Amino acid sequence: MAKPKGKTACTLRLVAEAAGDTQAPGAKPDPRLVNLVRLLARQAAREFARSIEEGQADQRPPA
Repeated sequence: MAKPKGKTACTLRLVAEAAGDTQAPGAKPDPRLVNLVRLLARQAAREFARSIEEGQADQRPPA
């Protein structure tokens, strides 16, 4: 686990966006955010598959 560096944010900026699924024309999502979402999705899929496998292992008849 990472050690805290003792730094805190002094200000917080809140930006409100209009509701809706459409983006502004020509706007591209931040590639870092896209990569983060993909990484988290893969991790969640692995954990889900692992939990399914563990559940099936508990339900198998003894050999």
